[in-house]
Amino acid sequence: MEWREKCKELIEVGQALYEKGLLVGTDGNFSIRLNEQEMLITASGRCKGKLTTEGFTRVNFNGDILSGPKPARDIRMHLAVYHTKPEIKSVVHAHPPIATGLSMTKEISHELKKLALPEVMFNLRGIAVTEYCTPISCEVPEELIKAMRQNPRAEAVLLANHGALTMGETPWDAFYKMETLEMFAKTLFVSKLFGTVSYLDKEQTKKVDRLINGEDPDVVARS
Repeated sequence: MEWREKCKELIEVGQALYEKGLLVGTDGNFSIRLNEQEMLITASGRCKGKLTTEGFTRVNFNGDILSGPKPARDIRMHLAVYHTKPEIKSVVHAHPPIATGLSMTKEISHELKKLALPEVMFNLRGIAVTEYCTPISCEVPEELIKAMRQNPRAEAVLLANHGALTMGETPWDAFYKMETLEMFAKTLFVSKLFGTVSYLDKEQTKKVDRLINGEDPDVVARS
């Protein structure tokens, strides 16, 4: 498929991210792997709710521009994901308000080591967490790769004091994971307002993991 045809799906994803308040203004960026040598990424300084086909840049995996305007400043994050996880086809970086707020708390890593919602594992395969890095610097991909290697199954990453990144097989897949991440952050926030969060214990967590691995749910429930 000619790369310009991919723009329509990306434009629709940008509108959905913007309309749901997962990013504002010219925030955020997203990309799609075109083939083994190239990707398409949003251009720098564009409102993602008003994108046109001119709002994307085609680059190779060295970061060289092949066509289009200046790419998103966070391009290094996207390249890091594609180099580390060749199975990933699309990446979304946004600033969902509640999840971003969670990324600013000191307790973040402790909270995410425990499982409170099975959907986090079903839909996201876990949530990786980075340490804070200077935005758009070489520190960002280095820390992102470190976080992904520490939690290799995770398809969502909270970027400390920055926002979130999700990845998937398609732009919509990555978008839905961003929605799930924000939903989890909201429910975690609400549960703390009401009292102590009820986390799944080790046995319950193990059963969820078995379901993800394809075991019969009735067998898992009875075991």
